[in-house]
Amino acid sequence: MDYLIFRTDRIGDFLITSPLINAIKRNDSKSKIYVVASSKNKNFIKDCNLVDEIFVLKSKKTKDKLKLLFELRKNKFDNIIIADKKNRSILLSIFLNSKNKIFNVSKKLQGKILKIFYENVFIDNDNLKHQSAKDILKHNCSSLNFDLKKEDFHYLKPDQFKNKFLHSDTFDLDKLDFLLFHCDEKWEIQNYAKSFEKAIEYTDININFKDFIIFLSDLSKKTSKKIILTTGTIETDIINELKRSSKQINEFVYEISLNESKGYLLINSNFFSVSHMISKSSLFISCHGAFTHIASNYNIKILDVIEKNKTIHYTKITSHMNNYKILHRDNFLKLSKDIINNS
Repeated sequence: MDYLIFRTDRIGDFLITSPLINAIKRNDSKSKIYVVASSKNKNFIKDCNLVDEIFVLKSKKTKDKLKLLFELRKNKFDNIIIADKKNRSILLSIFLNSKNKIFNVSKKLQGKILKIFYENVFIDNDNLKHQSAKDILKHNCSSLNFDLKKEDFHYLKPDQFKNKFLHSDTFDLDKLDFLLFHCDEKWEIQNYAKSFEKAIEYTDININFKDFIIFLSDLSKKTSKKIILTTGTIETDIINELKRSSKQINEFVYEISLNESKGYLLINSNFFSVSHMISKSSLFISCHGAFTHIASNYNIKILDVIEKNKTIHYTKITSHMNNYKILHRDNFLKLSKDIINNS
C-alpha cells in the first residue's frame, strides 16, 4: 500500500514521526512511503533513506501550495497521515483522494469539524497532559490496523551515517571513549534569538568563559572520558572565545587544554557527522533538539536541558526515551553542577 505523510516542519519533528514509519514498514512489507517535507527537513529525509520518495512544500506562498497540490493529485495514496498538525497540510489533504485519512490536530475545534467527515482524528496538544507523543503514534498505528513496538523507536541502523562522517581522518570513534556536548546557540539567549525570536523569553544560562573551562575540566575528570564539543549554525561568544584559546588542528577541529586532559571542539560540521558521533558516544549533553532523538534512537545516555515551564511539553515528546534525564535551564554555575552530578 502507499502512504503519504505530511511533515512540513523541522528535522526533529520528522524524527518524532519516524517510529510510525518504522511500524508501517514492519507491518506492511510492500509499503511505499511518501513524505511531504519542508525546505528545513527535506535534505535529511532524502538522505536518511527512511522513506521512498519526498514531495517538498517550498514555501508558505499560495502558488507553492497549489503547485504541490497538483503534483500530489497525480498520485493515488491508500493512506494519508497529517503528522505535522499544520492547517496547510490539513487543507491540502482534503483535496486528495484516499481510502483512509488520519488527522493529528492541535485544536479541539479543528477536531470537532473534521470528525463530522472523517473517522480518524486525534487531538494532540499540551493541554492533554497525560497523552504522550507515543500515545499519538499508537493511535495512528491502530487506525492503520498496525501495532507499535518498542523496536520501532530505533529506526536508524548502526553506522547509518558513517559514510557521511567528515572527520574520520581526525577521530577513530570506535577506539575513542568520549562524551558529546552539543554547544549550539541555545546556550546563549542573544544568539538563539537570532533564529528563534521567542528565545529572548527563556532563562539566560549566562555562561562565563572561565567557569566554562573549569566545568569542562571537572566533567572530564568526573567521567574519565574525552569531551568533544559540537556547535550549531549560529556563532556564539563562548565558541569564538574557545577557538581563540585552543590549538587549531585542522579546518574543523580545535584541541582544548583541560588541566589533566584534552578535549576537542568541532566546528562547521554537518548534521550527519554529528549524528554519527552521537551514535558512538557514551553520553550526550545538549539543549533539546533533533539530536536528542538521534541519541535516543541509539539508546545513548542523555542529559537534556530544557526551559522549566516547558517540562510538560518535552515530557510528552520524550516519554518513550530510556537512559534520559531532564535538566532545567538555570544560571550556568548551578546548571553545570547538575550536569556533573548526573553524568
